[in-house]
Amino acid sequence: MTTPTRCLPALAAVAALLLLAGRWQEAEAGPENNDCAVAQTAFSDCIAYVSGFEDKFSPSCCRGLADIKDLAPTADRRRALCACIHSEMVAAGKVIPDRASTLPAKCGVRITFLPTSYYFKCSQIP
Repeated sequence: MTTPTRCLPALAAVAALLLLAGRWQEAEAGPENNDCAVAQTAFSDCIAYVSGFEDKFSPSCCRGLADIKDLAPTADRRRALCACIHSEMVAAGKVIPDRASTLPAKCGVRITFLPTSYYFKCSQIP
């Protein structure tokens, strides 16, 4: 019969491996999830304008768009960030397509992956 104290070193080794594996997965998934949260926070200053609750957008909205653009150097990142922002727009309950589509030009930020309607296809962004 094996005593619990004899199994402790093996259990500790298994626990350490599981902990390391969890941190490795977290490190791989972390930046994308973190960038999504950053993009949603940055875009939150634009939501009231895009959804029609305010007639003007704030300067922090434009700064947020510039920050979002900087997070997306690749097509995969652009599609992922687009999906994050799209989900925030949908959660707001209303999107005025004309406001969403003209916002980057009004802010002077060249961002091609900003969703402009509920039906925007982020998966098709180059």
